[in-house]
Amino acid sequence: MGEGEISGQHDATVLANGNILIFDNGLDRRASRIVELDPLRKEIVWEYQAAEPQDFFSLRKASSQRLANGNTLIANSDSGDAFEVTPAGERVWHYVNPRADAHGNRATIVRIKRYPTVLIDPLLELDGTRTSN
Repeated sequence: MGEGEISGQHDATVLANGNILIFDNGLDRRASRIVELDPLRKEIVWEYQAAEPQDFFSLRKASSQRLANGNTLIANSDSGDAFEVTPAGERVWHYVNPRADAHGNRATIVRIKRYPTVLIDPLLELDGTRTSN
């Protein structure tokens, strides 16, 4: 991808289909997006960007994860929020970190990942957080 197309990219993940999911901070645009690149054709085949691009901008950090159901999980670090979008770009849910400083700046969510409950439930049972039904 040429200069000016992607700016501040990171958190690259190779998907099962061979494409690459990337968090594009959009430093030059001042608007972030998630892009899925086809490395063989060298083109963007899917992207998520907010309807109002300035509403989704993380200068640094942040993450994205393609989920088994085809949705994408996103951490917007600088805004302290996380959300999941469908392939059509519709938000499924949205979490806003309730912790903020005196100026209203939300605590950063550096990275978010979804793990299957079969991995998490045994850990919760070990520490007594969750009990079997």
